[in-house]
Amino acid sequence: MTTSTTTPLGALDRCADAVTTYFGTLFTSLEAIAETVRQAISPRHTLTAAALSDLVHPLATRTLAEHPVVGGGFVATPGWLADRDLFLAWWQGEDRTLLAERGVPLGHHVFDYTRHEWFRRPQESGERHVTGPYVDYVCTDEYVLTATLPVLVAGEMAGVAGADTPLETFEQLMREPLRGGGDVALVNPHDRVVVAADPLLRSGQKIDSSSYTEVQQLDGLPFRVLAGA
Repeated sequence: MTTSTTTPLGALDRCADAVTTYFGTLFTSLEAIAETVRQAISPRHTLTAAALSDLVHPLATRTLAEHPVVGGGFVATPGWLADRDLFLAWWQGEDRTLLAERGVPLGHHVFDYTRHEWFRRPQESGERHVTGPYVDYVCTDEYVLTATLPVLVAGEMAGVAGADTPLETFEQLMREPLRGGGDVALVNPHDRVVVAADPLLRSGQKIDSSSYTEVQQLDGLPFRVLAGA
């Protein structure tokens, strides 16, 4: 990594540390959900949607209480539950409402989440992922970052544990680490801005990452911190 005279000393590292710390703490809570589900859902076809909801509910509630997230829980892979195909044991909003209806019959696909990046990427890679920023039309109708990790049973993904962080909240959390950061920007794998010190760069805006002289890939996260444009 090269050093740029246009980048305040430590701004890139402050940004990288803040992002890594935030998602590291959040993923620790999601691991607790994943481990509980992993033990209960093996073998497949034995756990009902209602039983899954009862199992996940206290852990999801704790995650929403301990982190600045707007929703969280577990999303099942088709074929793993005894009485549902697609099912979201996911609690949302200030009133902690269960997103999925337990009465949705098997095979009635209201929302095929398996095609979405936050589900598909962990399934393909077997690793945790953060999707976004994107507009979450299913849950919040606002820009979010969705953290998900695969729940693996005998080498197969039974579903994902996850949580949504509103982008506005994340921007507020990153305000101090980015203060005086010049041209420091956090980007996702698609070269779209997540947050940036430059007020002219908007979240979701696509930029040319090759024009930056400083690049730091965040360990275990699909983000890079750029500087030295």
